[in-house]
Amino acid sequence: MAEDTRPVVVIGPGAVGTMLAAQLQKHLPEGRVYLAGSANPSPETSAHLDAIESEGVSVQGEAAYTVRPLVCRGAMDITASHLFFTVKAGRVEAAAAEFSKMTGEGTVTAVFSNGLDVCEALPPSYRERGVVRGLVGTGAEITKPGHVKQFGALDVTLAPEPGAVENSPHVARLAEFLEPLGVRVRRKRDGKEAEWRKAAANAVINPLGAALELRNGELLETPSAAVLVDALAKELQALVDAEGLALDVLEIVRETARATAGNRNSMWQDLMRGRRSEIREVTGRFIERADARGILFSTNKSLYYRVLSLEKSSSSHDAPGDARLDIEGGNS
Repeated sequence: MAEDTRPVVVIGPGAVGTMLAAQLQKHLPEGRVYLAGSANPSPETSAHLDAIESEGVSVQGEAAYTVRPLVCRGAMDITASHLFFTVKAGRVEAAAAEFSKMTGEGTVTAVFSNGLDVCEALPPSYRERGVVRGLVGTGAEITKPGHVKQFGALDVTLAPEPGAVENSPHVARLAEFLEPLGVRVRRKRDGKEAEWRKAAANAVINPLGAALELRNGELLETPSAAVLVDALAKELQALVDAEGLALDVLEIVRETARATAGNRNSMWQDLMRGRRSEIREVTGRFIERADARGILFSTNKSLYYRVLSLEKSSSSHDAPGDARLDIEGGNS
């Protein structure tokens, strides 16, 4: 089969989207990788995209390099070979609608947003072709426009859309595309288990780190925080067990926090910038399921309302324009 040389499009120029676009552009020919934001970007996102257009993306981390992916604001009249959604879970539907014209026959779509059931927000036109559930295990932070700090090598998990049993070829195709580009890929056959594994880690690390203003590793090293980690994980474990999933929540949380120890998680970054966080799409979804099963979830609920309060006090609200699209699915 001839190589598909159509453009690769990353939708969502937040930290994870910028990191992913830079990684791809580092290995692909110039002019093939696009980093896409809304047609009406917020001032902050506009400054970030302007810097990338002018100077490229500067990546700091284990390896320091600068590359220059193309930038687009809104959909263009091109068809992508690969389309990556790195927007927040609550914005997947809007992003999918805005960029639907950039998909076509053979386009591989992957959703890397945090949260549960995020693929369900995609219109049928995407899901009928097959969707890959992507999960990023590497932390990232935009330090200033055009600059992203990366915490470790780019590590992703790929799985079928939760509930799907016939789209494993899409997982294989995407893995075969990403692995030669320096991305560490883990393939999972069970999309639900993969999604819940990541969401459980996010539900503990992100809101707790945001509320206490602690980096991921500090949550394990600070005694008072470690007690709360244990309590949150214990409640989540009861829900995971009820769902019939063979996951050790506390161990997953600890592994994730250690692997991304220096990261200031995305929820904390959102509160610092007065943005709407993903607390509803992450902890909120778990609360709904716990209530439906009659599972005690008091510690998680207390933290949930604490983060909502912090959002309000930081004047967080749905900003116009690219606030719909520019915030990537945050990572622990």
